[in-house]
Amino acid sequence: MTAPSLVLGTAGHIDHGKSSLVRALTGTDPDRLAEEKERGITIELGFAQLELPSGRTMGVVDVPGHEKFVRQMVAGATGIDVVLLVVAADDGVMPQTREHLAIIDLLGIPKGVVALTKADLADPDWIELVIEDVRTLLRDTSIDGAPIVPVSSKTGAGLPELLAAIDSVADEAVSRQASLTMRLPVDRVFTIAGAGTVVTGTLWSGSVERDAQVEIYPSGVRGRVRSVQMHGAQAEKAVAGSRVALNLAGVERDEIDRGDIVAEPGSLTVTDRFDAHIAYLASEEKPFESGTRVHVHHGTREVLGRVLFMDVPALPPGGKGVAQVRLEEPLAPRYGDRFIIRSYSPMWTIGGGVVLDALPPRRTTLKPYERELLEALIAHDLSSAAIGLLSSRALPMTSAQIALALGVPRAGVADDLNKAALERLKVGNETYFVTEEAQQHLLGGIERELLAFHAANPNATGIAALALRDRVDRRLEPKVFDALLALATTRAIAALAEGQVRHPRAASTALAEEEAARVALVPLLRSQGLAPGTVAELATAVGIDAGVVRKALTKLVAEGTVVRIGPELHFDADVVSTARDRIVAYLKEHGEILARDARDITGSSRKYIVPLLEYFDSQGITKRDGDSRTLGRLG
Repeated sequence: MTAPSLVLGTAGHIDHGKSSLVRALTGTDPDRLAEEKERGITIELGFAQLELPSGRTMGVVDVPGHEKFVRQMVAGATGIDVVLLVVAADDGVMPQTREHLAIIDLLGIPKGVVALTKADLADPDWIELVIEDVRTLLRDTSIDGAPIVPVSSKTGAGLPELLAAIDSVADEAVSRQASLTMRLPVDRVFTIAGAGTVVTGTLWSGSVERDAQVEIYPSGVRGRVRSVQMHGAQAEKAVAGSRVALNLAGVERDEIDRGDIVAEPGSLTVTDRFDAHIAYLASEEKPFESGTRVHVHHGTREVLGRVLFMDVPALPPGGKGVAQVRLEEPLAPRYGDRFIIRSYSPMWTIGGGVVLDALPPRRTTLKPYERELLEALIAHDLSSAAIGLLSSRALPMTSAQIALALGVPRAGVADDLNKAALERLKVGNETYFVTEEAQQHLLGGIERELLAFHAANPNATGIAALALRDRVDRRLEPKVFDALLALATTRAIAALAEGQVRHPRAASTALAEEEAARVALVPLLRSQGLAPGTVAELATAVGIDAGVVRKALTKLVAEGTVVRIGPELHFDADVVSTARDRIVAYLKEHGEILARDARDITGSSRKYIVPLLEYFDSQGITKRDGDSRTLGRLG
């Protein structure tokens, strides 16, 4: 039996016989919970495996039909490739039939079959009327024209025809993206004694195998796949579209929950907002006002959020538009993901949409290039979208980063980027692309922030590179900012020295003062020998601000002219070397030395010799043993 690469999901009104039909088709009872057995309804997602006449196998998700459990229905439907819409022949179309079909349509499930169950309870004329009602209901939906097959789970009538119809539709269905990175929305979490944490779900994309490293989104917890199962059987590897269970090592039960996503490390963006193309159901009576609080269902997670429309105050029933969805809890969506919107209270399905940009700036008024980006994403024009994303982010990005943001393979955008009129930054072995406008803006930001820093800090000789990056744009990777700084130096916008950045036309007075302090401190410390002054005393002696003196001392320490023993204690390096030689010679002759002996042979005092000996201990020159010291390993 080959592993399934497609998932069949049921949908339909409560008590229309979905679970009974799955049991008749697969031999598996999808009602897992005792409460489900007692109440006769499916509450959580039930799973089974279906073998079709052609030999193809499909994972089967039996989702609940009760209106109170539409949340679980959405969770199951997001992983479905082919839907089996169940309508009871004796009841016909019912409220949850309509809501489930709306969800199927909003999620863009492209293939389906309708099972007209309980056909043994209705006469042929009535069945024909119900079939016509269903055809009308399906019109203009994603499964318009789906085959309709009357069946009876009780007598078995119609089951062979239903299997043949599912087989035919499955043959036309497109399997999920195996070329993208691995992504598994979690619908169940439990523990097994001796094994640990186990999660189940439908593998949305990519593949997963034993020992693969994974990350849990949105928490960021990392772990390893200890083992892979498909329908209770061990497997070396599972591919996109499969129903899988993963035993995770390094992930505790309380570190992962239903609604999380298990994915390749670093492959998803955690966000509290995303831009989307929204569809509002025509069956609604009131306009969809911008700013409305709603329930957002993405994958197996449900969070609260608000929908803010771009440029319009509201959508009319049946309308479509671009909006930014602001979330109260984070999600990890990808471009092209479908989601469902349900009203805040009372809860019912009012619409849905497609994720466009997973990490946009906070705004509802679009700039021209932002509008072009969203239009390109709606049209699946990846070439224009890649350039538009660079314009929107206004940051240097690699082709891999752009592909990740768009949720497409790198090859899908790399050629277009290489051919485009873009600026390029070499960062190590990687090439970063950036629009000319964005690069000029960033270089201008470096110059503006440097001049502002010098104006506010006239005595400072420069600012640390990371601190400057935070002032310019903290989204920049440090290595990318370093490349921008290198470019800025070639254009005389910035100057780099000893880990600090300054503007070439600024800080000349501060630099001159610091150099004057440096020149004065060297002979002063040499003359003070083993009794140097504090920083404040040194500043008074040379007549220069203590802050400038401290910076000059730091540079003298870096070049080896001065030795820093503590925050306030600095010695001339040659003086320290002479003291070290005398102490080492004494130890070689006597074997051990006390603090008073070191004081006497160096001509120092206890105030200075004790910290100096502790410094020699830290350097391995001496080794302390109680009150005495012996020769260290480097003495």
